[in-house]
Amino acid sequence: MLYKWQWLDIAMVLLAFGMLVYQYLLIRPEIKKEFRPADAVVAALALLSTISFIRDISAYQAYIKVMSAFLLYFMGRLYYDRILECDDALALSSYFIVYINFIHRIVRFGGYFLQVKNADGDFYFYDTDMAYAIVLAFIFIAMFARNSVFKFITIFLVCPYMVICSDAGIQTILLAVIAVVLLMYVMEVALKKKRLAMAGLGLLIIGLMVAVALIYIPVLTSDTSGTWTIFGRNTVLDVANMESRYVEWQQTFEVRKPITLLEILFGISFNTHLPLMSLYLKTLYSIGVVGMLFVALFMIFVFKAAYRGEDRKSFYITVMVAILMLGSGVTFNTMESLQMSWFMMLFAGMVISAEGREQE
Repeated sequence: MLYKWQWLDIAMVLLAFGMLVYQYLLIRPEIKKEFRPADAVVAALALLSTISFIRDISAYQAYIKVMSAFLLYFMGRLYYDRILECDDALALSSYFIVYINFIHRIVRFGGYFLQVKNADGDFYFYDTDMAYAIVLAFIFIAMFARNSVFKFITIFLVCPYMVICSDAGIQTILLAVIAVVLLMYVMEVALKKKRLAMAGLGLLIIGLMVAVALIYIPVLTSDTSGTWTIFGRNTVLDVANMESRYVEWQQTFEVRKPITLLEILFGISFNTHLPLMSLYLKTLYSIGVVGMLFVALFMIFVFKAAYRGEDRKSFYITVMVAILMLGSGVTFNTMESLQMSWFMMLFAGMVISAEGREQE
């Protein structure tokens, strides 16, 4: 919510770096013993990102934000035990985010608050940022807050209202998907139906991957008629907004696109000249096919570790924040937003640390 003070981003990154150094000096981990394949993948991504940045240092803000996400991964690795003690803090801060924006909207729109279609982001810059924060708060309240009438009113009424009554169609869909994942968590933990929950979760993830592929096909074919056929009749997504995204993406690649083999494999730079509002296309542009493969490998390591871990709550939180970040990444470069990347990378580091301890 403090986007107006951009210096805070740098301050937060420096604070996180200082905390990482402090914790390392405090516990002095044996690097050879604690090292995991996922750590190597993150280091490789950081190296590719640095090389991409060196090619054009003008995009230093994007570079710092991306590198800070890798920093949070290693914080999750080192601060695993301490983060487990932060349940109440995460729940309380999430309540604060939800209700300060909720009250602001009621004060602003009065009796018409149920008719809001575009909230102008409330205390955020865009509705997308606001809706992302509300869905993230939904996850933490659902998983960490103590059961109460207030909790259920928040996650079943207030959070859905804040997201649905805004210009944030993708986050509305992702909220519904995450609610289904929450149902899978209840099914596994409370009803002891792990196989059924895992089967449902697998089908859900496959469905999301197919949807993302369908959305990006027009980028390759320059034919958006299929998108209108598939998504045109829905009342949540504004397909016209997707049309404008396709135009923006094509314009960016008309200015500069990977041509040589090295550019295709390792990308061009962080500076795309025109805004490239897509996590997937910006990753491909910046660190190439090799970088995309490393990202896929990293996700495999994280989900494998989360699945094998005994802490089912951490597994499901990791799945939820990954769905939120990767789903929002269809039309927004979520790696360049601290709010969107930090929690995903933090929990990724945590589940890798948890797997390592269980193997010992």
